[in-house]
Amino acid sequence: MILNKYQLLSEINERGYSSIAIVQNERGEDYFAKWLRGIHKDSTPSRILSDKLRNLQKAKHKVLPQVIEYGWDETQKAYCIIFEYKQEANTLKWDIEEEYYYPNFFLRGILQIIDCLQQLNLKNRISHGDITPENILVDEDYNFYLIDFGITDIATTLSQAKEIEVFAREFAAPEKWNKEVEKGFPYQSDVYSIGKVIEWYFKYENIGLIDDLVKDICKNKPSDRPNYHELHTKISKIIESNSLEDEELVPISVRNNLAKIDFLGELNNEEVKPVFDISPKGGNNILLNVATKNYYFQALWRLEEEDLHITDYVWKGDQEENYKKTIQRGIKLEVPVLFKYKPIYCDKYEPIYYEKNYFSLKPFFDKILKQKQAENSYRNIKKNIYKELDFYKELIEKELEIIHKNSLRLQYTDYKKINDYEIWFKIAKNEKYSDDSQVYTHIDKSMPPKPEEFEYILSSTADKKQIKKDTLKFLGTAYDFEKIENQKEAKKDSDSNLSGKILKFKDCEFIDSNKIPKNGYLFENISRQEEEKKRQQEALNKIRNNDVQSTELIHYLFNSDKLEGEYIDIQLEKVYQTDKNGKSYQYSYNQRKAIVNAIHRKPLTVIQGPPGTGKTTVITEIVFQILNRDRGAKILITSQTNDAVDNVLDNLLEKNIPLIRLSGVRKPKLSLQKHTLERKIEGWKEEVKKRTEENWKSIKNAFAQKLNKDLRQIFETLSSNKNWKEKSKDIEKQLKFSKKYNLLITELTSEKDFLQALDALTGLAFSDYFEKQNIYKDWRNVVSGLDEKSQINQKLIDTIRVIGATTSHIAAKKYAKYNFEFDYVIMDESGKATLPESLIPLVLGNNAVLVGDHRQLRPMLTSNKEVEKWLREKHKNEAKILDEIKNFEDYFNRPSLFENIIKKIDEDYKSQLEECRRMPKDAVHLTSKYFYEVFGDEAIKPVERPKEQEHNLDLKVDSSIIFLDIGNAVRSEVDGNGSSKNRVSAKLIPQLLQKLDNFDRVKNYSIGVITGYKAQLREINKNLKPLYSNKLKRIKMKDVAVSVVDKFQGLEKDIIIFDLVRSNQNTLGFLANANRINVALSRHKKLLIIIGNYEWLLQAKSHNSSGKVALQNYLKAIKEEWRVNNIEQIF
Repeated sequence: MILNKYQLLSEINERGYSSIAIVQNERGEDYFAKWLRGIHKDSTPSRILSDKLRNLQKAKHKVLPQVIEYGWDETQKAYCIIFEYKQEANTLKWDIEEEYYYPNFFLRGILQIIDCLQQLNLKNRISHGDITPENILVDEDYNFYLIDFGITDIATTLSQAKEIEVFAREFAAPEKWNKEVEKGFPYQSDVYSIGKVIEWYFKYENIGLIDDLVKDICKNKPSDRPNYHELHTKISKIIESNSLEDEELVPISVRNNLAKIDFLGELNNEEVKPVFDISPKGGNNILLNVATKNYYFQALWRLEEEDLHITDYVWKGDQEENYKKTIQRGIKLEVPVLFKYKPIYCDKYEPIYYEKNYFSLKPFFDKILKQKQAENSYRNIKKNIYKELDFYKELIEKELEIIHKNSLRLQYTDYKKINDYEIWFKIAKNEKYSDDSQVYTHIDKSMPPKPEEFEYILSSTADKKQIKKDTLKFLGTAYDFEKIENQKEAKKDSDSNLSGKILKFKDCEFIDSNKIPKNGYLFENISRQEEEKKRQQEALNKIRNNDVQSTELIHYLFNSDKLEGEYIDIQLEKVYQTDKNGKSYQYSYNQRKAIVNAIHRKPLTVIQGPPGTGKTTVITEIVFQILNRDRGAKILITSQTNDAVDNVLDNLLEKNIPLIRLSGVRKPKLSLQKHTLERKIEGWKEEVKKRTEENWKSIKNAFAQKLNKDLRQIFETLSSNKNWKEKSKDIEKQLKFSKKYNLLITELTSEKDFLQALDALTGLAFSDYFEKQNIYKDWRNVVSGLDEKSQINQKLIDTIRVIGATTSHIAAKKYAKYNFEFDYVIMDESGKATLPESLIPLVLGNNAVLVGDHRQLRPMLTSNKEVEKWLREKHKNEAKILDEIKNFEDYFNRPSLFENIIKKIDEDYKSQLEECRRMPKDAVHLTSKYFYEVFGDEAIKPVERPKEQEHNLDLKVDSSIIFLDIGNAVRSEVDGNGSSKNRVSAKLIPQLLQKLDNFDRVKNYSIGVITGYKAQLREINKNLKPLYSNKLKRIKMKDVAVSVVDKFQGLEKDIIIFDLVRSNQNTLGFLANANRINVALSRHKKLLIIIGNYEWLLQAKSHNSSGKVALQNYLKAIKEEWRVNNIEQIF
C-alpha cells in the first residue's frame, strides 16, 4: 500500500528524478502519485522538502492540481507526493498525437497556464521549473492544467543523488543546464519553456506570426524575454486576429412569427463580435442571452436540432441593463465561425450546405455552463460566509471603540509600596475617568480561576503625547478596591498610612517604585487588547482574500456538510502512550476512532470531549501518531486559554516530545518556562558553548601532551587572555631560565613572529593551534551574542515540530517573520472560541483537529454591556427586515464554529469520547443523562477508579453529591446591573469551608466556589474575607478559586461548591441554560455541594421552555438522602 492508503492503478513510469503513476484509494478515487528519487528517509533534505511542499500546498489556482498529501513511501523507498487527479484528462503530448486541436484552443490553454504562473509567482514566489507537454494536462473541455509545479527545482536543490537528471533538456531554458549562461529570475526560465511548448505544437506549420512569437520568447539571455503580462498580450492578439483557423459553419433558426431583422449581419459582424451569456439553470436546451452590435437576443442552443434558435430580440437601448450584463458576464466564441440559416427546403436559388458538416457549439456552451453553475453555487456559499464575517467585522470595530472608551483610567493622589510585589494607590474622584463600577468590573476580570492579563501605565500627566515620551509600565493584578475611612484603619491592614478609596495591586512585575510619580494618572494599557482584536480582523480579511494556508480547509470549515464520509478499517498499529506501569494505553473504541480520524480524515475532523473524558490524552496520542508517520510534520497546539495549551504541552513533555511554547506577557506554567522561544535560544547557546568547550578542551589537551615542561609554561602563557605586551614579558622571564629556547627572546617583537619561530625551532604547529584558538574564541563570542532578532530563531523554529500558543498569540506581530505554516492545527476547547478567535490559527493550517464540547458554554460575543446594547439595537433593526431572526438570545448566543461543524458534518468525521475518569460514578450518570443523552449524544460511562480517588471524608451524607437546601422562605435580590445575589447562600459558603477545614486530608484537596452571577461573586468574596486572616488550618484561602461559571470551563477541582443563588424570582434566568449549568456541575473530582432553594427550583418557569429544563431534571434525580436542610446534617 502506497503511504498505507493507496494502490497502484497503472504502471509506474520512470522519468529522470522521478517516477509517476495513477493510484486509487479504498473508496475508488483516483489520484496522481509522484516519487522523488535521491531524497533519503528522515534526512535533513526530506524535512526541508516537507516544509517546501507545505508552502506548495498553499498555492491555489484553477489550473493547478492540488497537492493532497506527501510522505515517505516504504513500497518504493522514496518520497511520495499525491496530487489531485484530473478525470478525463491526458497529457498535452498524448492528446496532440491522438487528435487535432484548434490552434486557438491550444493558445487559450497556454493563456490559462500563463495566468496561473503569473499569479503564483506574485503571490507565492514559486515557479514551475519544468514546463513540457508531458507536464500539461488537457481535459475534455480543453482546460489546461499544470502538474509537477515547483517539484523539479525542489528535487534539484535537495537531491542527495547528484547523478540524477532533472530537467527535460528539449524544453528547459539554457540557464537550467548550462552553467555558462547568465542566470535570470526563475519565472524567466518558465517563459522560455512556454515558448518551446508553442514551438513544439506548431512544428509542422509555417506560420510567420508563431515563428516571430517563439523567437521573441526563447531568447538566450533571460532579461531579454517578455514578462508574463507582455506574453499574455502577444498571444491574445494572435487569437483575436483569427488568422490561424478557417471559419466553421454554425446553423441558426428563428421562432415563427418573429419579425425578421438582419440576424446574420448581427451575428457575423467582424467589428463587434457577439457575446453569449449562458443561464446556469440547465434543462432540455441551453438558455442563452446574446448581445450583438445593435440588439439583445434571447435564444436557445437546441440539443436535438443542434442549432442556435432565436426566440426573441429587442433593440439594445430598450433592454440596456440586460444588454450590459450580458456584455459584462458573457464570453465570445473561441473559434472563428460563420452563422448560416439552417435550410428548411431546397430549390435552385438556395443550395443546401451539406458538402460541409455544421459545427456544433454544444461543447463550448457545456464548458461555459459548467463554469457558470459552479460560480453560481460558489457565489451563494460565499455570500453566506461573508454575511457572517461581516457581522464579526462590525462587532470587532464596535468593541475596539468601546475598549478605548471604557479602559481603566484613574487619577491618584498618593501611593504606597507595601513590598516588592504589592502597591496601593489612593484614587481621586474625577468624572472624566473610570467610575467605581468600572473598577469593580476590572477587578473581576483580574481574578482567578482564569484571570485576564493586564499591563498598566503610570504617568504624571494625562496628555497622550507626553505619556508616549515618558511612560512607566508595570504588570500586576488589581485585587481589591475599598474605602478606608482613616489612617488608623489603614494601619490594620499594613504599614500603609493611606486612607480614602484605595486600589490594591499584587503580583507586580517590572515596576521601579522610585520612578513612580507621587501623584498622577494610572491607565490600563489597552495596546494588547487592541492587538488581539486586530488579529481577529486580519484573520477575517485573510478568509475574504483567500490568503490562507489551505483554501480547502477553510471551505469545509464553513461547509462541513459537503464532506462525504466513508468507512475506514484502519487500526492503530502501535500505541505510544503508556500508563504508570509502562504498559501501552488501552484506548476505548471511541478514543481509537478519534485518533484514527485525526490522522486519516482530512482536512477536518472534530472530537467531542465531555468533561473528564481524556481529551489531553487523546491529543497527545494524535501528536505521537502524526510525528511517527511524518517526522517533518509541523503541529500547532492551540486553545483560547493558556491553561488548555499548557495542559496538552505538559503531557507531551512527559513523553519527551520537543516543543516550543510561545507566550505573551504572562509566563507559562513553571514546567514549560524553559521551553519558551527565548529560553530555547539560551539553552541552545549554552549547549553549543558546552560542546564547543569540550571539543576545544580535547584539542588543547592533545597539543599540550606533545610539549615538554619549558614549552608547556610558554604554551599556558600564550593561551591566557592577556595582551601581547604582558604575555611577552612573562615569556621573556621563562626563556631566561631555558638553555634550549633562550634564543627565542629575540623573536618577541610580535606574537606572529614568535609563533613562527617556535614552529621552526620545535617542529610543532604552534601557529596553526593558536589560529584555531582564535576561531574558537570568535565562535563563542558569536554564539553568546545571538538574540531573538538573529536568524538562528528561524532555524530553531524550523527544527521544532510542535509549537504551542493561544489562538490569539500565534498571530503576534513579533512572529510574523517566521511565516508559520502547519500541517496540523489541533485546537482544544474550540467550542468556547468565537469564530474570529478560531480562524486566527486555522488560516495557518492544512488540516484541523477541533476538540471541544458544544454541550458546555458557547462563546461569549461580548462581555461589555455597551456592546451588548448596541447588538440589541442592531438585532432590532435587522429583525424588521429578516424573518429568520427570531429573538435576541438566538442572535446573541451564536454557536461556535465547532458547534456549527459538529452538527452538520458527516458522522464519520466526528467522534465522542465517552469514558469519564474525572468525576465520581453518580455524577457521571446524572451529567450524561440530563446534559448529553437527552440531546442525542452517546452515554458517558464512568470508569472504575480506586477508593483513594473518592473524597473519603467522614460525612453524614454518604454521597459525592450533596444538595444544601436554603428553604423556600428566602428571596434573592437583583442589583442595579440586573445581576442576582443571595445573602443567605453567600453566608453558608465560609461556614462550609470552616467545616471542611476540620478534615486533615482536605489540605491536599483543591477547592472551587462557583456562582452564575457577578453580584453574588462580590457577596461571596465579602463573606470570605475574614477567612484570609489565617483562620483556617488546612485550607489555604489564596488557593481557593472563587468565580463565575464562565471562568471555570476547562478547569477541575477536588471539591466544588456551587451556589445557584436565584430563589423566588420570576424565572430561572441563566439557570435554564443547560450548557452553563453543565459546566458548573462537572468541575468536581471528588465532592459537589450545591446550594439553593430546592422547592422553588423544581417548579420555577423558564422563559425559553415550556417543560422542565436540564437543571430541574438533574435536581429531581438527586436522591432524597443526598439532600440536607442545614450544614449540621452534612458534617
